[in-house]
Amino acid sequence: MAKTNPGFKGLADESDQSDTEFQPLYDDTDELDQRTAQETKGWNLFREIPVKKESGSMVSNSWVDTGVKFLKFLAYIITFAAVLGSAVISKGTLLFITSQLKKGRHISHCNKGLELDQQFIAIHTLEERITWLWAALIVFSVPEVGLFLRSVRICFFKTARKPEIGHFLVAFAVDTLQTIGLAMFVLIILPELDVVKGAMLMNAVCVVPGILNAFTRSSTEPRYPIMIILDVLAISSQVTAFVVWPLLDGTPALWCTPFACLLISLGWWENFVGYISRHTSFSLIYLCEIRDGIKKSRYYTQRMLSIWKIIIFMIAILISLKLQDDNPFTFFTHANQAFGDRTYTVHEIQVILQDLYHGALDYALTGGSFRLTAKWSSALWVSLIQIATAFACYASGKFACKILIQKFSFTFALSLVGPVTVNFLIYFCGRRNADPCAFRDTIPEYLFFDIPPVYFLRTYISQEMVWIWLLWLISQAWITIHAWQPRCERVAATDKLFIKPWYCGPLVDQSLLLYRTKDEDNELHPEDFKDFDDADKISNASSIKIINDVKPSDSITRIYVCATMWHETKEEIMEFLKSIFRLDEDQSARRVAQKYLGIIDPDYYELEAHIFMDDAFEVSDHSAEDSQVNRFVKCLVDSVDEAASEVHLTNVRLRPPKKYPTPYGGKLVWILPGKNKMICHLKDKSKIRHRKRWSQVMYMYYFLGHRLMDLPLSVDRKEVIAENTYLLALDGDIDFKPIAVTLLIDLMKKDKNLGAACGRIHPVGSGFMSWYQMFEYAIGHWLQKATEHMIGCVLCSPGCFSLFRGKALMDDNVMKKYTLTSSEARHYVQYDQGEDRWLCTLLLQRGYRVEYSAASDAYTHCPERFNEFFNQRRRWVPSTMANIFDLLADAKRTVAVNDNISTLYIVYQMMLMLGTILGPGTIFLMMIGAINAITGLSNINALLLNSVPILLFLLICLTCKSEVQLKVAGVITCIYAMVMLMVIVGIALQIVEDGWMAPSSIFFVATFGIFFFTAALHPQEIMCLAYLVIYYITIPSMYMLLIIYSLCNLNNVTWGTREVAQKKTLKEMEMEKKASEEAKKKMDNQSMTRWFGNKSEEKSGSLEFSIAGLFKCLCCTNPSDHKDDLRLLQIATSLEKLEKRLDSLGAPPEVDKITRRRSSMGLRGDTLSMLPEYEDSEHSADIPREERDDLINPYWIEDPNLQKGEVDFLTTAETEFWKDLIDTYLRPIDENKEEQDRIATDLKNLRDTMVFAFMMLNAMFVLAIFLLQLRQNQLHFKWPFGQKVKIIYDNNNNVMQIDREYLMLEPIGSVLIIFFGSVMAIQFVGMLFHRFTTITHLLATIDLNWYCTKRTDDQSEEAHFERHAVEIAKDLQKLNVDDLERRGVDDSKVSRRKTLHKLERARDNKQSVINLDANFKRRLTILHNADPGEMVTRLPSLGGNAATKRATLRALMTRRDSVIAEKRRSQATRDSAAGYIYDEPITAMNSMAMPGSSMGSYVNKGYEPALDSDEEMTPAPRRSNVRFRNSYALAGPAGDDHMHF
Repeated sequence: MAKTNPGFKGLADESDQSDTEFQPLYDDTDELDQRTAQETKGWNLFREIPVKKESGSMVSNSWVDTGVKFLKFLAYIITFAAVLGSAVISKGTLLFITSQLKKGRHISHCNKGLELDQQFIAIHTLEERITWLWAALIVFSVPEVGLFLRSVRICFFKTARKPEIGHFLVAFAVDTLQTIGLAMFVLIILPELDVVKGAMLMNAVCVVPGILNAFTRSSTEPRYPIMIILDVLAISSQVTAFVVWPLLDGTPALWCTPFACLLISLGWWENFVGYISRHTSFSLIYLCEIRDGIKKSRYYTQRMLSIWKIIIFMIAILISLKLQDDNPFTFFTHANQAFGDRTYTVHEIQVILQDLYHGALDYALTGGSFRLTAKWSSALWVSLIQIATAFACYASGKFACKILIQKFSFTFALSLVGPVTVNFLIYFCGRRNADPCAFRDTIPEYLFFDIPPVYFLRTYISQEMVWIWLLWLISQAWITIHAWQPRCERVAATDKLFIKPWYCGPLVDQSLLLYRTKDEDNELHPEDFKDFDDADKISNASSIKIINDVKPSDSITRIYVCATMWHETKEEIMEFLKSIFRLDEDQSARRVAQKYLGIIDPDYYELEAHIFMDDAFEVSDHSAEDSQVNRFVKCLVDSVDEAASEVHLTNVRLRPPKKYPTPYGGKLVWILPGKNKMICHLKDKSKIRHRKRWSQVMYMYYFLGHRLMDLPLSVDRKEVIAENTYLLALDGDIDFKPIAVTLLIDLMKKDKNLGAACGRIHPVGSGFMSWYQMFEYAIGHWLQKATEHMIGCVLCSPGCFSLFRGKALMDDNVMKKYTLTSSEARHYVQYDQGEDRWLCTLLLQRGYRVEYSAASDAYTHCPERFNEFFNQRRRWVPSTMANIFDLLADAKRTVAVNDNISTLYIVYQMMLMLGTILGPGTIFLMMIGAINAITGLSNINALLLNSVPILLFLLICLTCKSEVQLKVAGVITCIYAMVMLMVIVGIALQIVEDGWMAPSSIFFVATFGIFFFTAALHPQEIMCLAYLVIYYITIPSMYMLLIIYSLCNLNNVTWGTREVAQKKTLKEMEMEKKASEEAKKKMDNQSMTRWFGNKSEEKSGSLEFSIAGLFKCLCCTNPSDHKDDLRLLQIATSLEKLEKRLDSLGAPPEVDKITRRRSSMGLRGDTLSMLPEYEDSEHSADIPREERDDLINPYWIEDPNLQKGEVDFLTTAETEFWKDLIDTYLRPIDENKEEQDRIATDLKNLRDTMVFAFMMLNAMFVLAIFLLQLRQNQLHFKWPFGQKVKIIYDNNNNVMQIDREYLMLEPIGSVLIIFFGSVMAIQFVGMLFHRFTTITHLLATIDLNWYCTKRTDDQSEEAHFERHAVEIAKDLQKLNVDDLERRGVDDSKVSRRKTLHKLERARDNKQSVINLDANFKRRLTILHNADPGEMVTRLPSLGGNAATKRATLRALMTRRDSVIAEKRRSQATRDSAAGYIYDEPITAMNSMAMPGSSMGSYVNKGYEPALDSDEEMTPAPRRSNVRFRNSYALAGPAGDDHMHF
């Protein structure tokens, strides 16, 4: 049983996982012996307390959070008003249309403008009725046309499944019947009813859903009898609508009501047949199969059914005309007259009182009449309003569901549509009835609603049986009660939110409520499995089969952090480690909230962090045959505690990492405060391939191959696990918050076809190059990445911060193809220089989608020096072009395979590629124009002048070394920066000369206007605009010089950045020493000749001769340059350094004859400080070397810089896996000189070909544009805007002459403007749409609570507690125990500080628990057993005021007690689980020791007991046991403190 805190009762760490269950990633054991420090001496009580640092991702953006909360509040109000208002207007305009469809309708007419002392009526003509029949057809057809276009788009640009014939016939029949019902309802029933009754009757179209609700309820549901009774009452209430008004009114047409209501409600059936469970009957299973088949092929069938439904409705219109004794074809023949100029007749009437008590009136015609002009466009305007408001209601409702405000802004708003509409209609009808001229300024006088035939509301309610509408309204609310219980994830897809992805135009509010999907498939409970996740169940809404052996825990989100490191600095490593500790803290809070408080957390995940360190070893200082970790590994190890302290704001010292020898080098394993593991894999490049791509291959095969595919599980379970397993690819300098990962997971949950997702990368650094990159990254993400996301797929998910789905990587031609070894020149460019882009290309070519989330922020260090930046882009530019060319070359197959990549998207990428290729030529022409405008040079001279630096730089790049190229590039960049200032002046002069309407002026203003407007839509990043000037003045360098440098160095496939000098072996140093000695002897010989007077080194001549060196004759003498002497002096200096270093590496040159021990002041237990020294011998002077096995006792394990952690060994299975993987894919590439020469030649040939093609294309482009500019007087278009008008008056002839001077635009110039303008327009529109999706995602993540009133009842307390459970858990688990021990930093005035009291209190508090889980239980126990007092005030997550804090605390204690009681009841049937992701089957292989090792214990000379352990601090070495992951260990005391069960 896991250890528990002695002061806490009932919260043990039990597990309900079976032996075959997929085990959690975290190590769920309480290691309470992790301490910050041992007992502190009195003289060493002074403290350094970590302070919170705001940098990178931790910069305070409270104004952004407040702004988003305010937007969420506005979203509640505006969305509610939009849904309610648009639905009411849509329903009202539909009733207005149907009111005009009754044949021979009489309507009271305003007498103003006629005779004020008379009353008039207007009688609708056939033409008037035909206009409103067309309006009804438009109202019904436009949503169907929208669905048709959506279906066509998906069928053409994505994959639509072809339906089975049976499923198609069912869909055809249902849609046909529903259309007939709607036609009867709109064309026959509503015209016979007044508008108030019509609005009420719309709430009685839910009969079939009510029946299905009753039949699909499971008898195992709680309160099943009550549910059935309510279902029966709801159905009965709906059925009353079939007869109540047909019986009262007696109109034969109203007897169509039961048929219309039944047929309409039949269309909602799909959402109410339930989901398959163990208790589902065969008939319902059959219905579910039909429903799922229809849903999968919906877009395919809707292409035909949408048009068919429009035809059916049109036929119904013709039938309705026939039933009213009209010629049905007048619908077409009279259309021209109906929508043309026409008149209507107004008749004078005399009112006759029939019933004084009830107010019944009648009238008689008196014979007077007037003919007035009719407004034929009224029907079209009303139908347009109805269409617009119906779509607005649909869009607003969908938005409300996506941002999780469904209850208030969707369900509640739609539920109010009926009552609000009825009340508005009663008000409008009352005013119009009292005054026929009430709305004459807004509504034509001869048009209005069909007013109820009574004057008194009481009479209307009682005699017309209107009160029964309340039953229909309540029954509709009960049938659609699922809409009050949303359980969808954030920003869910439309197809998941609604059973049908569109709406019904005439009944928009009913269709949205009844189409809203029941989220029953997401309902999971903590008792289902230990580690909860709300990811979709295996059998989702479209599943038919039930996989019996798939367990709920298989759907848990599992995140493997995969960071690649190489030569990161201390600052970069610290930022990365702090991000990992924040992620560990977040995961721990979610786990303890679920584990101890029974909270269902929709964002729960499991975590395991891995670091893959390239070139982690170097030659040891004592022997060339042994390896030790390099300074970067030591820096990482030293930084762990410091990073943890900064995150948790208290001094933290973790247990030293456990060390594992491995076939690829070794690994270090830390247990983080949240019980998650952080594992650093140390790669030895002599054993395994180095570089980033091979590290990625390494972790892909490890996690997805060995740790998943080798599991003894069924393939169905592996399928689910792979779908919910994610690899978080990071660089070693990344900085992010946990919310950034959560947002990427949201995208993964939303779309199962999503293979990768990336966030917004912010470069961090200082200096001009960093500032340039800040703006460049901003523009790239704002416009390019956002547009790729919206119109297709993101082409590159950067490896510095991206989330990959495990299942996608495991697909064919992805992970396997990624292991290809470069064998051709282009492979080195495409595969090794841009591995992240190539991996995304493989995913895209397999049909997966890659997305970008602007809300997920991450910060990475960027190159700060010019040379480093150019070398980085030297890799990126060719690899980007190579991968895009690969995608374009395979475009036909990619479009066919990938639903998210269309032909139009390929055309867009072709345009971008063309712009990239011709970009240098375009900038070159811009420079020519600027020089011409500023200096007055002719175009030809400007061309020649601008060609000089470009051709010079091109020649240098082809002939000189990289260092020279970069120096020249830097000089030319500075020159071009000054020229660009001239360009700004030139553009200003050009605008003044040509005017604002000139093409160049418009393009310039549009470009910068887009930049400023885009920045305004990204307020958090608006400061990036400050670096626009730097970006602008470096355009020539970045778009010309950088491209030339990248292409001319295409044959250079080195990394170029973070490269450091490698430590040389002893053999290499000996060879260098030998060469240096020979050079020194040569120099000494020259010194001897100088001693005898040889001064020839001072002079040299063109002609010289000598005899035996005794004398020399020089002719045409000149001073010597002393280059050889300087070189020899450098060699001598190097020789002295090598001698000193060799002396420090080997034994002393003179060793005492008597063997003695070296004295050392090392740490206690450091056995390396006790090494003996040996006497010189005639036979050997070598120090005896201990026999070592790299898998048992490698030298690096005893390195004291690794904090002397415990040693353990891999299982046999994992060791064999690594050996096989290395042999198959990762064996270091042999350096074959012939092969290297061939590749070098091929790379050079590829470089030459690409440079030639690139230069020729740009040269021809520049030449063509330049020649056209020279001849633009003959070849040009007249620009219609901004022409100059010159007026000349001739006095002699008394004639005024007007001359117009038009701006000239040459053909190719116009093409360029159209080309670049269209690209920018596409990107701008894409940015706008992506901004909306980003805002939607952010609003969905915000939980608004401050607008609510104070909670007083238990239900409100519980709801408040559940919403903030994770925040409460974070407060309770924090490592900073100042609130418990009252020893935090005293920020009071200096005179009031009790410094010594604080220090003495620190002496008493010797130990602090480095375990978040234990701290949570400790604080929870204090809250339960004692008066919480001051500690409650330090928990801001409990609420804002004292009353809220007390209420939340009560809910917390209640939940805690219920969880403890539940765990006690199930404790007997639960077994605790080990701390690994799965339990390997216990086999003979797993219980055997490693080859070459004994069954005893290996003496770990580098091990030192932790300062917090209870062992005696003796210098004797500790013995570490060999243990395996089946939780069995050999006997021995060393493993006791880790073997918790």
